[in-house]
Amino acid sequence: HYSWSQRRNYYVGLTGVDAFVTMQFTSDFQEKDIVFGGDKKLEKLIDEVEQLFPLNNGVSLQSECPIGLIGDDIEAVARKKAKEHDKTIVPVRCEGFRGVSQSLGHHIANDAIRDWVFDKKETDFEPSSFDVNVIGDYNIGGDAWASRILLEDMGLRVVGNWSGDATLAEVERAPKAALNLIHCYRSMNYIARHMEEKYGIPWMEYNFFGPSQIEASLRNIAAFFGPETQDKAEALITRYQPLVQSVTEKYRPRLDGKTVMLYVGGLRPRHVITAYEDL
Repeated sequence: HYSWSQRRNYYVGLTGVDAFVTMQFTSDFQEKDIVFGGDKKLEKLIDEVEQLFPLNNGVSLQSECPIGLIGDDIEAVARKKAKEHDKTIVPVRCEGFRGVSQSLGHHIANDAIRDWVFDKKETDFEPSSFDVNVIGDYNIGGDAWASRILLEDMGLRVVGNWSGDATLAEVERAPKAALNLIHCYRSMNYIARHMEEKYGIPWMEYNFFGPSQIEASLRNIAAFFGPETQDKAEALITRYQPLVQSVTEKYRPRLDGKTVMLYVGGLRPRHVITAYEDL
């Protein structure tokens, strides 16, 4: 099928009016489409989306396994319909996650943004010298929102939060930021390198799992922006010390000297080991 979906944990608004998270458009792929191709059905589907939701800012085409087998040209459909409707249409040809541990899928997603979103339309966004993009944050339980609070509390402006709940506008204005901050290097280093090469935006890895890494990361990020930001970062670290202390005092007696076995995927071990060590 061709289908559309969004992050459920960011669902606000009125269904069908200004929020579409619970709505998924699927093309009802049948055997005959496998034989004869589903391009026409996809075109019709995009037209129907445009009729039903004329205020949409864009459409993302996610191709599932049958499309990889029959080779439908979703890129040609995207180009045709983007011109017809004057909308951003992003084809993502990533059937079955692709690659070892989904690594090729990450690369494909990065390339889709580079090729189909960046530099495609004018934006009236006014940048500042304190703008940052938060890229590759898992945000499984709202991690990115907590990160945003800390960064903004030290005087930075998060202009893009790249996760499952990012808006198209956040991604479009990314090349105007002063710094890219990467939480999961493996998933999005490609786009960070591209922005560095094409737009001259430096990037930096950071780790907001556990107090010691939060402190170190805040100081590294602040150092990039200079003394004023560094002072704010130190004040922020001081403000949170009582909270950190109370949590440590509560749990350390139970955990001190214990051994932890981590059974997690991706790069999370690297991020969370130090959080356990803090305890």
